[in-house]
Amino acid sequence: MKRLLILCFGGMVLLFGLSACSSAEGSNETSADGVPADLTIGGSTVGGFWYTLGAAMGDKMKDVFPDSSVTITEGGSISNLQGLGEGIYPIAFSSGPMIKQAMEGLEPFEEKIENVSTVATLYPTVFHIVVRKDSDIHTVEDLKGKKVSPGVKGYGGELAFIDVLDRVGMSYDDLGGIEYIGSADAADLLRDSHIDAIATINAAPNSTFQELDTTVGIRIISLDAQVVEALSEVNAGYIPHTIEQGTYANVNEDIHTFAPYSVLLVNNDLMDEEAVYKLTKMMFEEQDHWKALSTVLDHFDAAYSLKHNVGDIHPGAERYYKEIGAME
Repeated sequence: MKRLLILCFGGMVLLFGLSACSSAEGSNETSADGVPADLTIGGSTVGGFWYTLGAAMGDKMKDVFPDSSVTITEGGSISNLQGLGEGIYPIAFSSGPMIKQAMEGLEPFEEKIENVSTVATLYPTVFHIVVRKDSDIHTVEDLKGKKVSPGVKGYGGELAFIDVLDRVGMSYDDLGGIEYIGSADAADLLRDSHIDAIATINAAPNSTFQELDTTVGIRIISLDAQVVEALSEVNAGYIPHTIEQGTYANVNEDIHTFAPYSVLLVNNDLMDEEAVYKLTKMMFEEQDHWKALSTVLDHFDAAYSLKHNVGDIHPGAERYYKEIGAME
């Protein structure tokens, strides 16, 4: 069973500046900066790092684009790429594997999305299976008969989890139940033992799981090397990854899993060269600010971004990379 790695999220809105809401059709109004008056960033659900980083970016962007208001919406890899392609989002985060699928018009996209470019490649997003430390679950197979939250139905965490189950000869029929819910709410259910495990793709460390780790204690399920290798054959975006011991204070062993890269993108029609140059400059000049949010960005700089680049770099970003000597 082949499935694609998808990071998608649903619903709420975080507002900055003068913005009151996010229009489903996007805004065609342009500010004095030459960018959309409502600079909407496609982020993630509360509890996801795209949400946190997008909020921090929104605060800094008020100085870079003072005549625009910044809106952070909850979204995910597929919905964010679709929003970029349709001109709903000028700026959004997405997952490396989905960018390639979108540009080639492959499933789950019905047609090519060609008006999108990369600003920066940020960090790996990591597949977690999280259980309480006092749980009797130690392997994927131990999830038989257990109730699991795989995130929002049809989104990346769920589809990756289904692929993991498939590689060990399991399916949802072997579980005790499924709870479709976002990471923050799932953490509350796990804390109260209303579910037995959370399967998700997120930054590592993830603040929601760090909080669980310091309260009830957590264990993260390691995947067998053969499972990770088989997953990489399903999708090249399933890149082998190790959550090193100490990433979560009370998890004292390396966890073997997989992770794609998170990427910051723009709509080419809404963000011109000068606007993207300013955005790229902000991303790297403020990198210490982003790194203070999470150690997941410890390695983020221009060289890292170019080394792991996904997609076509926007001319405005390329101009900045060349200006600082990171690109010839």
